[in-house]
Amino acid sequence: MKDNMLDYLQRIERVINSGVLDQGFPRVPKSGADQMMVEAEEEKLNRPLSDYHKQFLKHWNGANLDFIRIYGVHETENEFIKELAKEYKEWVEDIISKIEGNPILFADDAGGNMYFELEDGRIAYIDSEFSGLNVIATDMRDFFLNFLFGERADQYLGADWKQELKQKGII
Repeated sequence: MKDNMLDYLQRIERVINSGVLDQGFPRVPKSGADQMMVEAEEEKLNRPLSDYHKQFLKHWNGANLDFIRIYGVHETENEFIKELAKEYKEWVEDIISKIEGNPILFADDAGGNMYFELEDGRIAYIDSEFSGLNVIATDMRDFFLNFLFGERADQYLGADWKQELKQKGII
């Protein structure tokens, strides 16, 4: 990786601490995933996660950032939640089967978009209309640092969102 591995995590921290997210957010775990949890997830997925993805999981192990949820690696204890997760997983597996390669669903947002890390590390999404796979970032670092919380933030939530990030000194 040519760029600073942690700069996108620092940007997310600034967003979390800025007050730009709605009241009650963000919701982030108190600790990240350990190496064994990450390796177990890679085994389940039958492919490695990108270094940026692993770094995010080791730092937070998922997050709910108001308008976007980034999945972590954890076991579910509640049977009802397990059943819902199973149904959701079957639905997602059907969608994933239509995408070439072995994509990893790592996030979704309030608009119904589903975000995938492709095998080459690029980030793509499928919108709620299922109109096809749209590549939006070169990797997870670019996704957070530039698309969600940076110079291309207007492509995600519009000009007002980008302006708010600028006013808070995030970009």
